[in-house]
Amino acid sequence: MSQYIVTFAVLIFFWYILSGYLEPFYIGAGIICCAIVTLISTDLLFLSNETSVLRSVGTFIRFIGYLPRLILAIIIANFDVAYRVLHPRMPIDPGIITVDTPFKNDILRTAFANALTLTPGTVTVEVVGGRYTVHALVREAAEESLLREKDMQKSLAHVFGEGEE
Repeated sequence: MSQYIVTFAVLIFFWYILSGYLEPFYIGAGIICCAIVTLISTDLLFLSNETSVLRSVGTFIRFIGYLPRLILAIIIANFDVAYRVLHPRMPIDPGIITVDTPFKNDILRTAFANALTLTPGTVTVEVVGGRYTVHALVREAAEESLLREKDMQKSLAHVFGEGEE
């Protein structure tokens, strides 16, 4: 029951912040809409009945802390792609690489695939279990980042509480 209450509270909080209206019609519409969405999607915030509210809140806070790193990676990748496209000799070496992860959590797998695709220069082509097929604008740089350093993979594993290889 606490999962539904927390989900409803989060949704109603964002509803009123984003709508900005405190008139009776909008308050009622917000309550009805948030109640329906809560019933449908509580499992998106809470992975299972075994997952405690405290653990889910911890994951959410770690995810919010991860967002600045993701945004910085996106900005740096934007400059790198712009440089490569505008460079007279266009130092581009596209290729497909395969990234294997130990990820079991579907939300973590999706977050990792989206983070790869959001970062300019890489696109997640296919995900099968924990194996990602990624098209990279510069194969060597992507291999360094995704296969050797694994910064994004380690950061997301920490956010969702899954161990590293």
